Amino acid sequence: MISGTRTNGQTLPSLLTAAFSRRPERIALRDETGSLTYGELDRRSNALANALLEFGLEPEGRVATILPNRLEAPVVDIATYKAGAARLPINPELSTTAIEYILSDAEPAVVVCDSARLDDVADLVDGLPMRPECVAVESADPPAGWRSAARLEDGAAADSPSVSVEPDAIAGHFYTGGTTGDPKGVCYTQSCLTTNLLAHHADLGFSSTDTGLVATPISHSAGTFLLSALLAGGTVVLRRGFDETDFCTAVETHGVTWTFLVPTMLYRLLDGPLAVHDVSSLENVIYGAAPIRPDRLREALDRLGPVLTQFYGQTEVPNLITTLDRRDHARVLEDGDDRLLRSAGQPCLLSEVKVVDPDTGEERGPDEPGELLVRAPYTFDGYFGLPEATDETLVDGWVRTGDVGRVDDEGYLYLLDRRNDVVVTGGMNVYTSEVERALGEHRAVGDVAVIGVPDEEWGEAVHAVVVPTEGQEIDVDDLLGFAGERLAGYKRPKSVDVFDALPTTPYGKIDREALRDRYWSDEDRRIN
Repeated sequence: MISGTRTNGQTLPSLLTAAFSRRPERIALRDETGSLTYGELDRRSNALANALLEFGLEPEGRVATILPNRLEAPVVDIATYKAGAARLPINPELSTTAIEYILSDAEPAVVVCDSARLDDVADLVDGLPMRPECVAVESADPPAGWRSAARLEDGAAADSPSVSVEPDAIAGHFYTGGTTGDPKGVCYTQSCLTTNLLAHHADLGFSSTDTGLVATPISHSAGTFLLSALLAGGTVVLRRGFDETDFCTAVETHGVTWTFLVPTMLYRLLDGPLAVHDVSSLENVIYGAAPIRPDRLREALDRLGPVLTQFYGQTEVPNLITTLDRRDHARVLEDGDDRLLRSAGQPCLLSEVKVVDPDTGEERGPDEPGELLVRAPYTFDGYFGLPEATDETLVDGWVRTGDVGRVDDEGYLYLLDRRNDVVVTGGMNVYTSEVERALGEHRAVGDVAVIGVPDEEWGEAVHAVVVPTEGQEIDVDDLLGFAGERLAGYKRPKSVDVFDALPTTPYGKIDREALRDRYWSDEDRRIN
């Protein structure tokens, strides 16, 4: 166990049980297949939690979920919390290699999967040193060694599980990539996650009269938005992916009042069916997870009105470092000053932000750029099994974000660059080291560097610069196909340049700044 440092007495089992018991007949969740009331969600999650406890699941035991946005996914997540265990969400769109690494590193006690990835995951778990209990969703006749989720629910008591959980117990274990090496497990305590959910409620204003629409993977930021909205007593509509027309139709059909969009999704709506659908029910369009182009944001503001809310966060500080709220967007419309549209907003209710010299730690003054440090009661507890990395990132209670920015005299944050080698494309983090390792396995690639380049649709696109092995020629189409076999779709390079040599620093390292200068010289900031 990674020792906890924040003990405000809050735990998820008590919070969720109290919230769901208030409105048993109200619809909590909808998807394309049906709906669940709060009463049904409470009973099903109780039953599954009790079944997991019968397996011998212990407090802090990891429950890995490899599920798309479907009704069963929140049921499993909530059951995990009610059992006092730790949620380990895995994006089902990840490559088999990436899923294998996470399972091997985290050693979950339970793995839950649906038919889309069942065959792949079944092979993976059989090769783990400690085989977890395996649960199949939507399969009445699961493979040997697997159990049916529906049968487990039917065979267990639907009463609230009897568990005793300490506030500093680990309740979340999420994975984020590193700029070098393998992804890191980011751990959160019970206290951290309960505070974070309540902070979402306070900063984003979810209410019992809301209907939300979630079309991004709930294994990421959307999962926290969903749970916070359920605590408020509203309804959340789930979609397994984003389609512009389906999105607009769902808004019309269900009277959607809030949604979460990454910038790429917002761009597609602006360029597509938004003009021919009535989306006037939208009161809060939350956007973030990637920088947004100020010109497209202004277009969205002109067309949708001041219903937009931007958030800035990272895995180590879930979602809520700063927000640019609806009043800020209204201010832009009122005074015509687009300056704020380049801002990430002001610190959230429970967060503190400071800008420091990355080498000396000396705090910078207004409008002086430096590294951003963040402190909040919901910052992560530590990296799983990586005490040195934890100590490098979490210093005296402050998280070193690795982002470069400035804060003006009104307290608005402006992001300028990243110290870490990460590309944010369509709201998804792509860590360049992973892409470089995959491309470097190609026989014709002698050297490779991966960077983000400006892209109108994706914000940033993954771009590879490769140097051929002596005596070899690089066929770009062949290389992209090679990458496609090894990387998830969003991680594959969108473009490739072939160089004779990569630029290097005086110390012999690849000079990424020199590379980025070639593609960002016409931009006024190094993020998009």
